[in-house]
Amino acid sequence: MPCDGAKMSDLLADVDREARLCFTIEDMSIDLTRQNVTDDHLHLLLQYATEAQVMEKCHAMLDGEIVNRSEQRQALHAHLRDPSQPMAQASVDHMASHIDRLMELGITDIVSIGIGGSDLGPAMAVAALSPYHQGPDIHFVSNLDPSHLGDCLAGLDPTTSAVLVISKSFLTHETAANMAMAKRWFKDHDVDIVDRMIAITAKPKKALDAGFDKDKILIFDEAIGGRYSLWSVVGFGLMMAIGDAGFRAMLAGGHAVDQHILSVQDYKNTALNMALMRYWNTTILGFSAEALCPYDQRLSRFSAWLQQLEMESNGKSIDAMGNIVQGNTAPVIFGEPGSNAQHSFFQHIHQSPIITPVTFMAPLRPLMADANLAPDLVADHHDELIIQMLAQADTLALGGEDRSFPGGRPSSVITWLQLSPYTLGRILALFEYVTTMSGSLWGLNSFDQPGVELGKIRAQIYQNIYSEQGYDNGDNNRLSTSSRHIFKQLRDLRAGPQIKS
Repeated sequence: MPCDGAKMSDLLADVDREARLCFTIEDMSIDLTRQNVTDDHLHLLLQYATEAQVMEKCHAMLDGEIVNRSEQRQALHAHLRDPSQPMAQASVDHMASHIDRLMELGITDIVSIGIGGSDLGPAMAVAALSPYHQGPDIHFVSNLDPSHLGDCLAGLDPTTSAVLVISKSFLTHETAANMAMAKRWFKDHDVDIVDRMIAITAKPKKALDAGFDKDKILIFDEAIGGRYSLWSVVGFGLMMAIGDAGFRAMLAGGHAVDQHILSVQDYKNTALNMALMRYWNTTILGFSAEALCPYDQRLSRFSAWLQQLEMESNGKSIDAMGNIVQGNTAPVIFGEPGSNAQHSFFQHIHQSPIITPVTFMAPLRPLMADANLAPDLVADHHDELIIQMLAQADTLALGGEDRSFPGGRPSSVITWLQLSPYTLGRILALFEYVTTMSGSLWGLNSFDQPGVELGKIRAQIYQNIYSEQGYDNGDNNRLSTSSRHIFKQLRDLRAGPQIKS
């Protein structure tokens, strides 16, 4: 599929281009006109999508067929936002009953312990929807570094706090370690943990073995992948923050995108065309990264969420049939909110020989939350923010008079009226489809993550060596010289006098 080197300025001069490369889902607009793609390219890309059976695979997922072949599982996350599915209603009702019990205890703070998909989605959504908060404060802890939990608990009262432990397998080491410290924190303050700790998992037996009461375990299906799990009981903390109605609105927003996927033809299907641009930029043009810049401070964690969604789903060199993939797959996703990004990595974006496509995102109307801010100034500043975003997108596309700004740098612009639970649900579902459709274009299984497990296996071996359990079976010979040296330093430090703060 050749790239004919058409100039972006010539492409944008086509008055009909907007009709072909702008897409809508209700009040959401997705503008792909600044992508360096011609009509001929688009025709070939859509033809390739047909050959790769992208839409058929999407429909198979929504029909509940087994799409995760390596684990022989369905991918049922979309069912959780479909009101006609019994599991959707059961999930929301289950959360609501547990929330009522916690509120009866006078809980003011919730500590949510998880990592990866058990943390990134809920943490991002709680921050994004802060103006809609009506429940306890939600605090997120993920890192094995004890300072993360320590800093969190330092400002909390254990008598008015509760802890969520979120782990699909209930075997994740980082989550187990933070859970143990949280239990000790309650114990040291003479607080009974039975009613204060809730497990959220696909492995209830593991949670029971860890000491959780059976009535304090919320279960989600193993066919719900971690990075796709916010729609399930993994979103318990979000539901506590924004309430039952807010959570249901988010589900409804996601379901609206499901309906778009099912009903809109390929050439106007928003997610498919976004996925085709990702494939075009990454595999055909060879751009290895993609920047995501939401011009909304409350979406500051969105790029981290998308980073895991795309890179864990599609960061693979072996396709679903076991063959080596030709060319690049998932781009490196990174980003910061605008306009901070403009004063950080945008010099590189504008002039580096390495071209990085950008996805710009913004609400067209600000959402007031602070009564201390003057509404007229808020409106003025918000408009200025959007103007800056459009100026960046057009400068990347068109360049400048100086030859050091050649232009031709691709970007997409996504806008919507105002951020709300419903809107956020649409945005999240849209990007989920972009990821799974991109995976289909690359021939990948976007629902497993075998590479994640390898480092875990070696870490456990190293833990055994460090605790002197592995010396008799020769495992310590697997240590590199550098690791062996640092192990010795750690042991010497633990054996010596402890430093007191």
